[in-house]
Amino acid sequence: MADVPYKIVNGVNVELTADEISVLETARAAADADISQMRPARDGCLAGTDKTQLADYPLGDHTAAEWATYRQELRDLMATPDMTNSNAVWPKSPIIIAAGQAAYDAEVAKDGSGPAAGEAARTAAEGSAGYPGHGMA
Repeated sequence: MADVPYKIVNGVNVELTADEISVLETARAAADADISQMRPARDGCLAGTDKTQLADYPLGDHTAAEWATYRQELRDLMATPDMTNSNAVWPKSPIIIAAGQAAYDAEVAKDGSGPAAGEAARTAAEGSAGYPGHGMA
């Protein structure tokens, strides 16, 4: 059974009309297609990782090439054809990827855990694909 959209009129739930549902769906589609808020988030991720491209910046366990790849993926994100807010796939930074791998390895190392459990742990550690975070302070 499909969800029936309602509105509240004088404290009573009233089913939306076909015209109201159409207007609502049009507004949702327009909001989903408006990616103008994605560019500032993407730009913030790029700005937050600028330091990774400095020759003397301590990168820890990650290489400048890994960060350069991540930054290029961020730049390419805005050029994805037919991208909307709901289908955008943000790239994962080297820090997020490493956290996911560590969670995968730890789960698979447990007695009786297999790759499926490892993938679930990786997904949980990496977080939502829609999150525009790079894991750097």
